[in-house]
Amino acid sequence: MSFPSWLSQLYRGLSRPIRRTTQPIWGSLYRSLVQSSQRRNPEFSSFAVRTNTCGELRSSHLGQEVTLCGWIQYRRQNTFLVLRDFHGLVQVVIPQDESAASVRKILCEAPVESVVQVSGTVISRPAGQENPKMPTGEIEIKVKTAELLNACKKLPFEIKDFMKKTEALRLQYRYLDLRSFQMQYNLRLRSQMVMKMREYLCNLHGFVDIETPTLFKRTPGGAKEFLVPSREPGKFYSLPQSPQQFKQLLMVGGLDRYFQVARCYRDEGSRPDRQPEFTQIDIEMSFVDQTGIQSLIEGLLQYSWPNDKDPVVVPFPTVTFTEALATYGTDKPDTRFGMKIIDISDVFRNTEIGFLQDVLSKPHGTVKAICIPEGAKYLKRKDIESIRKFAADHFNQEILPVFLNANRNWNSPVASFIMESQRLELIRLMDTQEEDVVLLTAGEHNKAKKFQSSSSKLNVIPLPFPYNSKMKKAIYFQILL
Repeated sequence: MSFPSWLSQLYRGLSRPIRRTTQPIWGSLYRSLVQSSQRRNPEFSSFAVRTNTCGELRSSHLGQEVTLCGWIQYRRQNTFLVLRDFHGLVQVVIPQDESAASVRKILCEAPVESVVQVSGTVISRPAGQENPKMPTGEIEIKVKTAELLNACKKLPFEIKDFMKKTEALRLQYRYLDLRSFQMQYNLRLRSQMVMKMREYLCNLHGFVDIETPTLFKRTPGGAKEFLVPSREPGKFYSLPQSPQQFKQLLMVGGLDRYFQVARCYRDEGSRPDRQPEFTQIDIEMSFVDQTGIQSLIEGLLQYSWPNDKDPVVVPFPTVTFTEALATYGTDKPDTRFGMKIIDISDVFRNTEIGFLQDVLSKPHGTVKAICIPEGAKYLKRKDIESIRKFAADHFNQEILPVFLNANRNWNSPVASFIMESQRLELIRLMDTQEEDVVLLTAGEHNKAKKFQSSSSKLNVIPLPFPYNSKMKKAIYFQILL
């Protein structure tokens, strides 16, 4: 078919009425997407000079002629060497006969971490020399030919996972650090998760992956923006903090299901815990409610979650805004630590403690408490006094520590005023155990809740070892955040 006739047919096809072609086009596209999403084992050696990766050879490959490429991990007595690539390790037998002197010279003289290509036969290891700790521990490669692809110079550190390196050294030689197992695992895991997210959104739920511009005009937001100079004096582009405006335009344009693995840029140099650039899965939908978005994200994470990790359980636990404030004193609680705010006003209705009587006599007076698990074990008297001072200085609130273990009451100022019935009821409401500490405060509802929300950030949790003063200081500093 000549080019003009092909072009004319394409033009006639695109010129047909949309109503006639909508269903066939989308039906065909859907079928092709479903077919392409079918899982297949990846071919790691396709288009490469190697026939296999170092980590995939097993007893089932015995007798096969293979070509491997990789890094020399280590060498033993010029008899064996271990070859490494991203897939694993394999043992290579260095030939000792005179006819293979050139091969022996290459493999014996090449420095560790040099890149080599070897060809040979997969054979069984001698009886008793198998290594059950290696996936390839039952076989080895009897080398016939070898080629030095790149000789290695002296390295600033060994490429072994058990070797400890400083963060500064790892960053300085990032290209070497990337060879480590952990870095290889992290990057490949991220790639797999992003691919599964694309499958879930595009193939299963009809989302459209759209790339939005990186150079844009300034959009005032919470952070400062990075500027890129243009050719015109005094005019700049701005790197987007997020694709917010672009995805709104897409919704108006009729693309009702959009997503993007978006790169975002925010200049937050004054905050050391923030990165200048990061990646987010940016999603926008039309004609959807809150429940639909929650179900989408739950399904997305469950579908893309790594198989070697504990499975994601859906639906995710949820809490309303009102419940969060009442239970944790904040709309962004960290529920891992428990330490919920409990209203214990009814326990002290008939108390003899003076300031509690005064508070409960007011219309909005309340008594609140949080329980610190094993607080008596880890908190010293000076720590309790520090908490009380903080409450007085920042919230004008009185704090009463209550140690429910009679053997460790530390002369609590209110211990003698708490009746046995009140003690038992407090234990029931707070679900306390021995060595726990209850911090009790009283006042108007909002003030008491505000302090308790800050106190709950102490995150004092049972530790398997005694923590030192620096750790304690870091814990208390969280109150000020």
